[in-house]
Amino acid sequence: MSLSRSLSATVLVFFSLAALGDGTLTMNGKTVKLNHAYATTRKNSFDKKKTDVLVLFTDRELPADVLKDDFGIMEASSKTPFNGVSAQFDSDKQVTSGQVFSQNMNKKGMDQFSSVGTQKVELTTMTPSRVAGKLFMPKEDDFFENKYQYSINFDVPIVTAAAMKANEPAPKGKPLPADGGDPRKAYDDYRKAFASGDLAKLRNAIVPEHAAQMDDPDFKKMFPLMQQLQPKNVKYLNGTIDGDTATLNLSSKDKTETSTGTVTMVKQGGKWKVDKESWKSTSE
Repeated sequence: MSLSRSLSATVLVFFSLAALGDGTLTMNGKTVKLNHAYATTRKNSFDKKKTDVLVLFTDRELPADVLKDDFGIMEASSKTPFNGVSAQFDSDKQVTSGQVFSQNMNKKGMDQFSSVGTQKVELTTMTPSRVAGKLFMPKEDDFFENKYQYSINFDVPIVTAAAMKANEPAPKGKPLPADGGDPRKAYDDYRKAFASGDLAKLRNAIVPEHAAQMDDPDFKKMFPLMQQLQPKNVKYLNGTIDGDTATLNLSSKDKTETSTGTVTMVKQGGKWKVDKESWKSTSE
């Protein structure tokens, strides 16, 4: 099971780097071309008044909402395995965070890791609408016996988080009851199973493709962290139902941080199960 908490293809635009430069990632001697690029805005992790730019370079087209929130990339990687590199730039044109995604790593079940500090960036342009330059590693590095290196020239339009939010399609279906009905009750059961660590109940509360990920040997090691990441003080706001699919709109408040969430529930075998869960800080 992934850690994902999950407008249209015209909103988050991807560009082939072939016309703008070359992007490659080499992992354990295998090189792939990174021919898709995405860019959006993010609030700076240390100063919410500042805005950073997040870029993602991949070897294949991903869903248009891949950068919609912090967990979109995780969800995409679990459903559509890809190779790529991400980096977040602050207003001083420095890399504050970054990930490497690869299907050519040595350990089974490991396909991504943080690469902060190993890369260099030379930005030639960083405006509210565009970011361009070069992201690269001066020399090959090693991560748990995985040798890797990348170099990417890019010139990418930025689609802001606000613009993505404004272009979200309206949910389909009829309004759910004021209390959320059966879909909301099923989601509450899912949260209780998650919080208590009852893996049997958790497996039955999610769709089969997510349940299958619980068989990963590393799942139990990661589960305590996943429990910590679960939103706190969740409240149901409203929702819709369209046949065997329901959408729950939620809110969460943990200390001073307020978030909004969207959960997709699907009815399988007469039971409502969690399919997608997406949370986003309202401060962004």
